[in-house]
Amino acid sequence: MNQYGRRAQRHWQEFRPGRIAEIDDPKAFFTELGSDVQDEVRVRWTAARLAAPAVAGESYLERAGRLQQLRHEAESEVLRELVLLPAEDDVDLADDPHLSDSEFTEEQWREQHLHDLLAGHSRPAEFTAAERERLRAGAPARLLELTGLSDDLLGRQGLL
Repeated sequence: MNQYGRRAQRHWQEFRPGRIAEIDDPKAFFTELGSDVQDEVRVRWTAARLAAPAVAGESYLERAGRLQQLRHEAESEVLRELVLLPAEDDVDLADDPHLSDSEFTEEQWREQHLHDLLAGHSRPAEFTAAERERLRAGAPARLLELTGLSDDLLGRQGLL
């Protein structure tokens, strides 16, 4: 298990113990999650480096610092999306004054089912096409891949 898998496991043990209890093989789950996080950080960092123009007159140390900052930003983004999930008893959604009751209920439904998919307790085929679309709404591409809800994975199963 890499550093990301260990970090996820520690975070989930503290903030999401109920979710860990639902995972059939936590070691395998966090090993795979850590590998997925590492791959996603690498992909986003590479894309950021390719998109960032060279700076004329930049010294080696300045360039190294700039590239390290791009890596840190990519890593922080991926960790927020896949590892540092809110606590099970997090009331942030309930405290959001911009969410109506129906939006709050929808977000709770989506979070519960996405976590079930991540933990392997359900599969995309178990949901109707409309439910799969509800789950996909606004989810980051990497989360769609991890849960089996990406266009490619659904297409291969004949579900899209």
